[in-house]
Amino acid sequence: ISQNPNKKGLWSWVISASLGDRDTITQSVLDQAHHLGFSDLEVITTVVEKRASFSCKPGITRPALNVGPGLWACGDYIEGPYPSTLEGAVLSGQQVIDQISQS
Repeated sequence: ISQNPNKKGLWSWVISASLGDRDTITQSVLDQAHHLGFSDLEVITTVVEKRASFSCKPGITRPALNVGPGLWACGDYIEGPYPSTLEGAVLSGQQVIDQISQS
């Protein structure tokens, strides 16, 4: 969503476990954004991804941070204490930064 064509920058909103069709979801986000003080918003695109995260089942094996010599990976899908969440992605990013700074 772009707030004003004369201003640079984009806003994005993420909804988990959304119900309804694309238009309903888009309107709901616009209503919430307006309630927060955002006005004159232009919708650029609405992406609906039903499989945006993996199924976090007991015993699932997730890849490690260290992929190979001098190569690390980070994200919500990397092994760690959290399921597929923003917190997990941030934590893995911080861990990779720590490993890179120690190498």
